[in-house]
Amino acid sequence: GTSDPYVKFKLGGKEVFRSKTIHKNLNPVWEEKACILIDNPREPLYIKVFDYDFGLQDDFIGSAFLDLTSLELNRQTDVTLSLKDPRYPDHDLGSILLSVLLAPREEQREVTQSLRLSDLHRKSQLWRGIVSVTLIEGRELKAMDANGLSDPYVKFRLGHQKYKSKIVPKTLNPQWREQFDFHLYEERGGIIDITVWDKDVGKKDDFI
Repeated sequence: GTSDPYVKFKLGGKEVFRSKTIHKNLNPVWEEKACILIDNPREPLYIKVFDYDFGLQDDFIGSAFLDLTSLELNRQTDVTLSLKDPRYPDHDLGSILLSVLLAPREEQREVTQSLRLSDLHRKSQLWRGIVSVTLIEGRELKAMDANGLSDPYVKFRLGHQKYKSKIVPKTLNPQWREQFDFHLYEERGGIIDITVWDKDVGKKDDFI
């Protein structure tokens, strides 16, 4: 009865940003920011929402268009867009909420700084692809607790991008089935740092 939604943004048929996947949620909160360079404001931003399916083709949830010419320059605007499926125009597929700021290119640096975006997000138009990592399972992990088991979770890091998996309690053979998306930037190396930890309440987590 749930979905694992993520969002793709397209301009002129080209993908310009993809959100992370939020698992088992019909009311996802992303709180992600992207700075997208636009050549032609008359070209609408195409927004598509998908349900991530492990090992299968992802399900299309719905889509919407954002008319950029309707936005006032240099003013942060909250936008609610109703999702539609062209095959079922009458179906209510929920909505997506965005906060959008349209700024002329020469003011882009100043505006993005005011949004406290990281340097890499300011260069987000330079990322050349997305690395999708699916964390499937762990096998025969080391027992870190007195009960002969562990409460394992995994941390991933690529540059400034960090993700942490859910904690699977009391097992040495955890099943995660979680997906994490990393942006690959031109000027950065492509090494993902992966560490496994045992969650301990009230004290420092053990490194596995």
